[in-house]
Amino acid sequence: MASIRKVTHKNGRVVYRIAISLGRDSNGKKIVKNLTYVADQSASPRQREKEALKYAMSMEDKVKYGYDIKGEKEMFDDFARQWLASVRDGIACGTYVGYKHLLECRILPYFKGRRITQVRTADIEAFYKTLTGSYSPGTINRYANVLSCIFKTAKRWNIIEDNPCRDAKKPGRRKDIRELRYFTPQQSLMFLRSLDLSYDNEEEGDKPYVVSMQYKVFYTLSLFCGFRKGETLALHWSDIDFDIQEISITKAIGRTEEGFNYKEPKNAASVRRVPFPDHALLLLKDYQAEYETLKRSRGSLWAGDDNLFVRSDGSLMGHTTTYQHFMRHLKRYNQWVADHPNEARESGMERLPLIPLHGLRHSCATLLNYLEVNIVDIAKYMGHANCSTTMNIYAHSFEARKYAAQKKLNEFMEENACAEG
Repeated sequence: MASIRKVTHKNGRVVYRIAISLGRDSNGKKIVKNLTYVADQSASPRQREKEALKYAMSMEDKVKYGYDIKGEKEMFDDFARQWLASVRDGIACGTYVGYKHLLECRILPYFKGRRITQVRTADIEAFYKTLTGSYSPGTINRYANVLSCIFKTAKRWNIIEDNPCRDAKKPGRRKDIRELRYFTPQQSLMFLRSLDLSYDNEEEGDKPYVVSMQYKVFYTLSLFCGFRKGETLALHWSDIDFDIQEISITKAIGRTEEGFNYKEPKNAASVRRVPFPDHALLLLKDYQAEYETLKRSRGSLWAGDDNLFVRSDGSLMGHTTTYQHFMRHLKRYNQWVADHPNEARESGMERLPLIPLHGLRHSCATLLNYLEVNIVDIAKYMGHANCSTTMNIYAHSFEARKYAAQKKLNEFMEENACAEG
């Protein structure tokens, strides 16, 4: 049984020295764990002793079952940094940078000075409340995920008994939270047609603006093949099989320790071969001819390495360039619709929602579902590890399809009723 000794300091502060005997080692020497319990100075002497005894008995059980007694003194910020270092080699560089930013921005300043064993569920919920109003629910979820990972690791290492994040309630979702943004199948067609329009260009006087072939190819592949931006940027001509109309995804552009550079795709399922339609084939062939002409004109100044999407000298296109161009194009097109209402109406063109560039990937999955491609094939097409991911992300599309299923059931029953009659 643990022994307890009361110690009163000169200033009147009362603590209890606790010694827990764990038997003897191989040399016959006693194994003892020493702890200090700081009593509630406002409690009565009897209450102090009662609480100290309760603490001693609890710690004795914990230590005998493998509890790391050092954890009692482990500061949260020290352990959080240990955790970050421990996961660094197993995650993508961009993920690591994101974790580090979340820790340094809000988590470490909030929990600084606290021992990890002293953090309770109420403390986690109080932290979530400090984020409300400043961050979206999605960002708050990212903070919650990082915190939960830290405490899960602490529990696995026997530093704490329970994860305080497990039962912590996050703030309710705002009613005005924006949902997944994408083009409907009809809007996707309008978008493709918008790439062939001529637009007024105030920067170059009377010369109209047209979308370059390079951007037409980029957006068409994003929409028809569902590529992530980094996957599209990383494409080389050698990745394209013109004969069977397939594109191999084996790499991506993303954040690395050297900056934005080539890296492995998001997961094993992301390594895939994706077929593309005839419309994309024609664009690719036209762009290849244009590409070769540009390459010859640059001669020895050409800095490219067979990569599809390039700057004027052939070097890899910047990772933000396509997003910026995409948003400018949508605004330019919507302005054209507003300035040419009759022509737009006769052509069946309408304003398009200002979706993010990644929305073209969502639009692809929506289009495939509209065309009644089965969920397994959509998941493979998109590079998802399993079908549940596809279902969860694109639930809106599958919800709409259930009415098509209802219509088919009605038609089936009507046809068979007629046959019986």
